Amino acid sequence: MKAEVFVPGHISCVFRPVRDPDIARTGSLGLGIRLNLGCQVKVRTRDDKDLVIRINGRESKAEITRSAVEFMAPSVGLEIDLDHSLPLEQGFGTSASGTFGAALCVASILGMDRRSALMVTHRAECTLGGGLGDLMAIDSGFGVPVRESPGIDGKVSDSGLRFRELTLIVFDEPLRTESVLSDADMMKKISYAGDEAMKAFSENPTAGGLFSVSNRFSQCIGIESDDIRNALSVISDEGYHAGMCMLGNSIYTDLPEDAAKKLFRKASVFSASSYAGSVNVTRRG
Repeated sequence: MKAEVFVPGHISCVFRPVRDPDIARTGSLGLGIRLNLGCQVKVRTRDDKDLVIRINGRESKAEITRSAVEFMAPSVGLEIDLDHSLPLEQGFGTSASGTFGAALCVASILGMDRRSALMVTHRAECTLGGGLGDLMAIDSGFGVPVRESPGIDGKVSDSGLRFRELTLIVFDEPLRTESVLSDADMMKKISYAGDEAMKAFSENPTAGGLFSVSNRFSQCIGIESDDIRNALSVISDEGYHAGMCMLGNSIYTDLPEDAAKKLFRKASVFSASSYAGSVNVTRRG
């Protein structure tokens, strides 16, 4: 049997982590942008009991995806291909999109429900150093979702914003998510900055307001690289908006793609938009 699905990527512009002894209640509040770029996932059953996972054509340990799938389908032979159109470990929710896509396909093949796929993905993300809020935003169906409460049953609302043209600028060295999320002092700083940013956005829920609170958030928590700081300044001088993608050495901006390529010749540049489509599995065989 075969199943496939497209799962959108997600930029977390602002987040406020929430830890709870109950993993289902762990997660984050925050603001983000769901992208029309993401992960195309294909899963097929095997005759043996091996679990083979490939990321962009290369076999991988894929620890977060593997953990989720093995929890769902122990001893079931599966072949999983995750083809990402966005760079890994750069703040685009790739671990969540790939793992959720794989879990959805496995659930479809085995006759399990959507919540099972959500739960195993959430568990793997929160315990193995993935994102704390991408999953619920990805599953929301909103172009620019607002995560109002944390966890698998957390409330996600639609900001009403849309970005028809976004440019993503990615610098070389990724920022390791787990190194930030495991630092207690950094978490306190992020929590304070996240609360302030969410309040400020609620008072000005516009595209300009989103960029503004994103900038204040990244400056306050102090994890902008030299490349990020320079890019934000250059883009502002050009009369456009930009913000840091959490948590990556990357930014999102309304600066046109062609201009971005000229200004940042050593960076990778992608054209994208916000995405409000649903995530639906197609099954064959």
